Amino acid sequence: MSDTKTREPQQKRSIEKKNRIIEVGFLLMCEKGYQKTTTADIAKAAGVSTGIIYSYFTDKHDIFMDGLKAYSQKMMVPVFEEFTLPFEPKTSLERIVDSLIESHKIFNHAHKEIEALTMTNDEVAVLMADMELKTTLQLEEFLRNAGYDCENLAEKTHIIYNMVDSLSHELTFHKHPGLNPDQMKAIVIDTILYLLGTPHQS
Repeated sequence: MSDTKTREPQQKRSIEKKNRIIEVGFLLMCEKGYQKTTTADIAKAAGVSTGIIYSYFTDKHDIFMDGLKAYSQKMMVPVFEEFTLPFEPKTSLERIVDSLIESHKIFNHAHKEIEALTMTNDEVAVLMADMELKTTLQLEEFLRNAGYDCENLAEKTHIIYNMVDSLSHELTFHKHPGLNPDQMKAIVIDTILYLLGTPHQS
């Protein structure tokens, strides 16, 4: 860790350099492992000196956290875009589930390291919990606007999110033999529709 005071870049070139360090550093730590990656490794991969690294960041943890924030935002963009489309119960839910699964596939390189750090690093755990809360609140609002103003909607939305997240992990990372992915997805969709019941007509 460096005692040098960090600075926030103002010029376009400096901003791009900092963003590149975040992107490259986060990817490297996810692929190589957080503990096994040094600041020197990140500097080399980003094509900058370690002095430049420490001018923008206190240590590699800062780089990882900035990368995780960017990762979480990018991961949820396709899902949030679905919330802007007209709602048709089964079709819309299928699209949302597919978007979450696809997001997991796109960022599968980061999954294992993030899960490990979530168990050992409070700051990472808080950030991931905040991302889940933001997603469930938006999903709850989306469902309520679609007419699903049912009892315990907040709790049901949380269950739905975790059910889809678990399905995404199975289809993307675990892939247990003997299980039919299409059948699993269909069961999840049917379970969600059962939990929500019939939407109220406006």
